[in-house]
Amino acid sequence: MVHTETVRMSDRSTITVSFTEWPIRALQSLDFTFEPAGGVEGRTGLVTTVSPSGDRAGLKGIVLQRRGDSIVLPRHPRARQVWGLDVVSLPEEGTWRFEFVVEGPGGTSTGVLPIQAIAPPGPPLALSWTIALVPWAPVALLLAYGWRRARTIRRAAGPAWSG
Repeated sequence: MVHTETVRMSDRSTITVSFTEWPIRALQSLDFTFEPAGGVEGRTGLVTTVSPSGDRAGLKGIVLQRRGDSIVLPRHPRARQVWGLDVVSLPEEGTWRFEFVVEGPGGTSTGVLPIQAIAPPGPPLALSWTIALVPWAPVALLLAYGWRRARTIRRAAGPAWSG
């Protein structure tokens, strides 16, 4: 993990949030891990992501289970001792809020982590798609020309019986 943030929870415990990329860019795939003080055994973790525009559905990517607007935190696929989200992205730039709820034998604790997502990597999407599709323009023209030519030949031949 490249960057780590520590979140103070309501019961004075902490949860450590780690990211595979830093700074976080909008629309960039990354992994998150969440490790509460004392480990994840016997606990359930929920995270609600609130986008800069106020949308509580938030993250894009692989989310296994939801409870209302919250994501039930599963074990991370490559680090089974922590909770984690694998291959997700923040779809818009701005300040995101990660709202945590950790339920365990000692009760329920909550915490909030604001995260700044900067502009997406690379050129704007419209420009990227235009550049990617330019090489296919001659192919589309050749297909249109071939279809038109074959149609003209078929009409000129007229109906015939071959047998």
